[in-house]
Amino acid sequence: MSMNHSRPNRASAEPRLEQMNLNLLLALHWLLVERSVTRAAVRLGVTQSAMSRSLGQLREWFDDPLLVPAGRKMLLTARATGLREPLTASLDGLRGLFRPPQAFDPATATGSVRMAATEHALGAVVHEFVGRLTRRAPLLAVQIEPAGRDVFSQLAAGRLELLVVPKVGRLPEELRAADLLHERFRSIVRQDHPVAQRKLTLRRFCALQHVVVYPLGGDADSLVSRVLTQRGLERTIAVRVPYFESAMRIVAETDYIATIPAALGNPAACSGTGSRRRPALVCLEPPVAIPGFVLQAVWHRRHDDDPLQRWLRDLLQSILDK
Repeated sequence: MSMNHSRPNRASAEPRLEQMNLNLLLALHWLLVERSVTRAAVRLGVTQSAMSRSLGQLREWFDDPLLVPAGRKMLLTARATGLREPLTASLDGLRGLFRPPQAFDPATATGSVRMAATEHALGAVVHEFVGRLTRRAPLLAVQIEPAGRDVFSQLAAGRLELLVVPKVGRLPEELRAADLLHERFRSIVRQDHPVAQRKLTLRRFCALQHVVVYPLGGDADSLVSRVLTQRGLERTIAVRVPYFESAMRIVAETDYIATIPAALGNPAACSGTGSRRRPALVCLEPPVAIPGFVLQAVWHRRHDDDPLQRWLRDLLQSILDK
């Protein structure tokens, strides 16, 4: 606390807090509580003469006697009475800064979580994450936004608290990341597609009509196309769509093929038992090696030790550890 003993400038409309010895606020608190210089000195652990000097400085600061003698007692002035409640509340707030944090309990946690995720991340992790979160932390509100090009700057600015996105290389120093999933690719066709019961050779793969997903704001040339080009091969792209869900529905109703992250073409999606919402698909290993990628949780270092944020990151990881 500042030990500056300078007095307020009476010509100023409002004295600055920085001009005050803030230890005087503790003295004032106990003077207002005890209404006695002697008892206030005991509370603060100082001598009676030191408390008397503090009272003199406070009277000058507030330009008010604050406590006035009334027989053997001291009474609070109107100004002192008005100061007591807000001063007590302010000091209680300051004391709270020094209390150890309470154990985090998701069942009683309140507030909101704002995060961003790619469409792949939603299907691979986030949908199940939200389901678990709402069961274990029913009072938390969750807002999920699409992960655009500016998500890292939004995270740094505090407008987002958590990202679930593919690894993009070196992150800014203020950001932290944890790997969630090492993703690979699978090709999908409808359940009764002619190639479903045959070996998907590279020749057949290139001869088929392909549905290609170009995520909004993503690369105009797909990873699969680059791999084929490196081998001197090409394929026929019949449809370009911005969403994996759209690609899966188109494939389920045509003789087209699509190559998508394996977490989206998982056994549940390729189980052979379709529905109106998700027709049955067959998952096949691509006939050419396609580099995978890593899905990460990303947060700002300001949230390293935040109990809620740590719990959210652990919950994300638990989905993939099952």
